[in-house]
Amino acid sequence: MRIDYERVMTAGFGVLILGVAWLVFWLGPAFPLYEGDVRWAHNFAFALIFIIVGLASWKRSVSSGIIAVIASFLMVPAELAFFSGETATGIAGVFFALMLAVIVIERLTGKDLVQPPPRLNAWLRIHLLTFAYIGIAHMPFIFFFVRWYAADPFLLYLPVEHEPSTSIFNAMLVILVILAIMERYVKTIGRFRVSRTDFYWGGADAPPPACIYWNLRRMITNVYIVFHTFPV
Repeated sequence: MRIDYERVMTAGFGVLILGVAWLVFWLGPAFPLYEGDVRWAHNFAFALIFIIVGLASWKRSVSSGIIAVIASFLMVPAELAFFSGETATGIAGVFFALMLAVIVIERLTGKDLVQPPPRLNAWLRIHLLTFAYIGIAHMPFIFFFVRWYAADPFLLYLPVEHEPSTSIFNAMLVILVILAIMERYVKTIGRFRVSRTDFYWGGADAPPPACIYWNLRRMITNVYIVFHTFPV
């Protein structure tokens, strides 16, 4: 089977890998941190949000895009500690389950659940993911411009996160979002392929050891085979 690497190596797939790696990291080696302080629970919610947006990028339907946009803006109240990380994880889990249900239903029926008029449909397909990426962008901006300088008001639900790794992650995320939005409208700049750079950047921002793209071509092939089994 010929692998369509151009479809896999995109910003959306990079975001998906980042979300999966993030979730595995916190369910595995970082889980003792959560056991010692439940305020770290927001990491599970954020990982699920990244997975949701990544799935929407793969599904490319209006319904999945709407779910991704709503879920992505969960970043705002969660990062501002309007409620606990466990509550945020529960809400993100509902959106994740809804996304999976939409994917399955649309796969079985062979049509989108949401079918607006043609012109609106085309507009939504182009811009919904952009709005979802903007929702994700609130995470680093709130971190740097609000929580970094005034952590005390958020300590009830969020721990102080001044570790260099957290700052680097958020800084790289800003660049990833910019590249991801650029990819929606510009595929190449000269010989520079925007989508492929997005994919690599998303993986590089993932928690270790996922950021080490060992045998990358085989990994892409295996993942693509799974998704190719359920074509859109």
